[in-house]
Parts: sequence; structure tokens; C-alpha cells
Amino acid sequence: MHRREYLRGALGALTAAASGLAGCSESGSSAATATGPATPVATATESATRTATATETATPRPTPETGTRSLSPYRSWLVAPTPATPGTYEFTHLSLSAVRADASESFAASLDRYWRQRTASYFGVEVPVDAIDAVLTVNHSRVAGESYRVAGGSFDPRALRESLVAAGFDADGAVDGVQRLVRTAEGQVRVVGLHPDVLVSIGADASATAPLASALDQHRRGAVRTDEDEALAALVEGFGTADYVTGRELEPAAEDYPLSSAVATGRRLDVRESTSWAERAYVLPPDAAIDRAAVEEEIRTRHAGQPIEEFRREGRLVTVAGEVENSLIRLL
Repeated sequence: MHRREYLRGALGALTAAASGLAGCSESGSSAATATGPATPVATATESATRTATATETATPRPTPETGTRSLSPYRSWLVAPTPATPGTYEFTHLSLSAVRADASESFAASLDRYWRQRTASYFGVEVPVDAIDAVLTVNHSRVAGESYRVAGGSFDPRALRESLVAAGFDADGAVDGVQRLVRTAEGQVRVVGLHPDVLVSIGADASATAPLASALDQHRRGAVRTDEDEALAALVEGFGTADYVTGRELEPAAEDYPLSSAVATGRRLDVRESTSWAERAYVLPPDAAIDRAAVEEEIRTRHAGQPIEEFRREGRLVTVAGEVENSLIRLL
């Protein structure tokens, strides 16, 4: 069976994003100041002290949202709101809207059911799953409790704000037009950014300095992780925009095996009615030599269930691909 056309848009128009530490504390009283070329839109609450009280549950004071934001392209949100641990960076992007359009009704419904059960733990509050078009999850640290997730879609910030305040979050002004709410418990801080187009959720140590402001600032300035990491960039550019894409860095391996020199690996799935086209790729050093038979055997061993109908070597990418039944895959 021939592979369908995967790419839904040109990568050349991608805007970049990044992380890093920006000025003020997320659990403090003021919003961060942008350092990039774009000028943030100030709001009256940005310089105010935290005003969240018990009465705010009943009468939340909304913060105006400004500008249009999007999770597309997902590359523009590949940041690390707090410092990245070397060799640990991993991301997963899932387009729920694409799966809903491409997959069988039962498969799409099962995926929506999964996210309906998980939104509260992922974002701090239940989010209507039909409002979510896509979700990007980034793991960038070995520190327990650290997390970073962005959902793109069409959200009601006022309703979500009310629910978050009821769940113990404090309204903490806004940064660059994105409402900010904070909850600290057991040495961990959860920061949620609300906007009609995106929902940002960041977990960090309570001492973290401005993770939301950092993510938004470097997203705006365009210093994304793939600008720093050629291996991740190769995966993102090679995979393009698919229904499901995941990639991660690899630390140098001490052992000698067919893919021991790989510096990154990833997987993409393009969902059809009842099957998906599955690709598994490894990024090798520029001068790496490979043995096709040995690589295929290693992938069979390490990635049980990965079909090998095609084998490709394109620059630094070695890819195997084939069709798999949807009942055998997980898009999580």
C-alpha cells in the first residue's frame, strides 16, 4: 500500500520558540518583561500584587487576552521553561483534530475518551476535550515533577479561570496577554497560562524563576530547542507535521551495536481509517556507516511491532516504515 501524503504545510514558514529564565517569579507578583524583538502587550494586572482570594472563586476578575496564538507549528513551542538536563529532552505532539478526521469513529472516540480522563491531571483542571485540537508534551528534565505541556484549540479562559481558582490556583496577573494562575504545594509549583488559542501548563520546583514568562518570552524571540540541537532539528524537519510525532535525544552509548552512535530517535504515525503508517527513525553522526540488515534486526529487537516495509537512508536519518493496525498502537 502506498504511503499517503504526510506533510500538511511547509516547514519553511515555521516560527521558532525557546526557553530560558526570564526576570520575575511565577509565584511572585508581577509579569515578566519581554526581551525579544516583539513588544508584549501590558495589562493593568501585570504590575499588581497577587490579588487572588477566596471570593475570587465566585467573582473572578478576567484579564484581557491579546493577539492570536497557535500550537501550529508545534516546533515553535519546543522549549524548556526551566533548564534542560543534558540528554533527556523528549517531545510528543499529537493532533487530535487530524486523528478525528482520519481515523475510524471508534478509534477517534477512544482517543477523546483518554484525554477526557486525563485533562485534570495534565492541566490542573478539566478541559472540554472537544476544545482541544492538538497537544504538545515536552520532558526536559530528570527532576521529579517537572513537566511542560501546551494544548492548542479554542478555549474559554473565563470558565477555565473560574475552575482553576476553585481548584486552589491563585490568579497572578498576565504575561504577554496570557492569563497566569499559580498553585504551590509540597515544594512544587504548577503554573497555568490561559489564552483563547492555547493552554499552557508547567510543573516545576517551587524555586523556579518565571517558567511561564520564560516559555512565552523565548517562544516570541525564536530560540527554539531545535536551533540548539541539530539532531532534534533533523527529526522535526524529516517528520514534518503528522498525526503523531515523538522524538528524543540519545546519550552516547558505551556499547557497540548497529545504532550505538545515534544521537536522537523518533517515531511518526499517520492515522488512516483502521491502520496507520508508522515510521521509526534514528539520527546518526554525519559520517556514520550502517549495515542495513543489522539495523533492521536491531529495530525488530528494540521496537517490537514496528513494521519494516521500507528502509531509507536520507542524510543523517535512517528510517524504517510500514503499515500497522490501529488496534496495536497507542497515541499517548
